[in-house]
Amino acid sequence: MKNNGFFYVGITLFFGLLLQIFPINSVTAFWRPQFLLMITIYWVFKNPSQYGVGFAWLIGIILDIFAGEMYGRYAIGFSFCAYILIILSKRIQHFNLLHQALLMFFVVLLNQLLTLSVSLLYRPSWDLVALIAPAITSAFTWPILLLFLNKIFNR
Repeated sequence: MKNNGFFYVGITLFFGLLLQIFPINSVTAFWRPQFLLMITIYWVFKNPSQYGVGFAWLIGIILDIFAGEMYGRYAIGFSFCAYILIILSKRIQHFNLLHQALLMFFVVLLNQLLTLSVSLLYRPSWDLVALIAPAITSAFTWPILLLFLNKIFNR
């Protein structure tokens, strides 16, 4: 992975973006895990000196463009979550998988709250299920995603 590091990061982010914007049933769309945020967090965890707040902001802007949302909506959430995780990175390294999944619940919930607060500026309605459901499914998906990516990248 040393020679092709950016290639692997790009591939994982590309698949995360596909999973994030892939059209699904409107009933189950609320329950879609935040794949792109989780993959961004994975790379921030793996190498915080190389992939930091600016990296998370860029990925958020890319998601804004592909999702057709107001520019900066996801970028604010992604960069703030990355900032919090970089500050806590020394402690998080010692978390077991269950604690990381719980942390992922709160990180995705924080992201959902930030993106909702930006959305309330131009759309004054919100749904509690749409706020909490992605955090729940992301918490359950995180251990699987983490084990899969660690197995691929020989961690």
